[in-house]
Amino acid sequence: MGIGYATNAPFSSERYYDFTLPVAVSELPVRPDGSPWPSHGGAENFLKFIEDDLKPEIGKRYKVDYNSQTLFGHSLGGLFALYVLFENPYAFQTYIAGSPSLHWNKKWFREEEDRFLSRLNQGNGDISLLLGVGELEGTHKSGMNENALELSKRLSLKESGVNVHFKEFEEEGHLSVLPPLINRALRFALKRNVPGKK
Repeated sequence: MGIGYATNAPFSSERYYDFTLPVAVSELPVRPDGSPWPSHGGAENFLKFIEDDLKPEIGKRYKVDYNSQTLFGHSLGGLFALYVLFENPYAFQTYIAGSPSLHWNKKWFREEEDRFLSRLNQGNGDISLLLGVGELEGTHKSGMNENALELSKRLSLKESGVNVHFKEFEEEGHLSVLPPLINRALRFALKRNVPGKK
């Protein structure tokens, strides 16, 4: 199920609100064109919409295996996927965070790590995470690749119970990474959800 926006533009500014957590404007990076950032900080509301409205509606229309759900997001969507993992880890069983914009809320993820581990202990811990970035994104001033790799190492070292995979796609940038990432994401999610395969 894809969640999109009614717009003719390549991207809707609503993504900034839906996929990010509140953060002081002074802590945000300068926007490339110098203009103010759109309204942001609505990730909690967006997760509530998915859990309370969207999932029940999908369940009415289609047969859903609630033990085999995957959340995929790229860029700000990747940030949101990680937010959901930390905030409500058992909302999905597989998480795909492509080129996650962790620089938006890096501080929050560090502060929430212990509470995240506590939330994990309330379930069976059978969760998988794929963090995917493009090799060419490594030169971006946001530190996108560095941040994603650091998070994958922290989650692996803490024995969180999350099956963490980090993949850097050779010669791919922020947008060109999408086709190979989607291909890998599908195989990752489907393999993870086939009994007896990991």
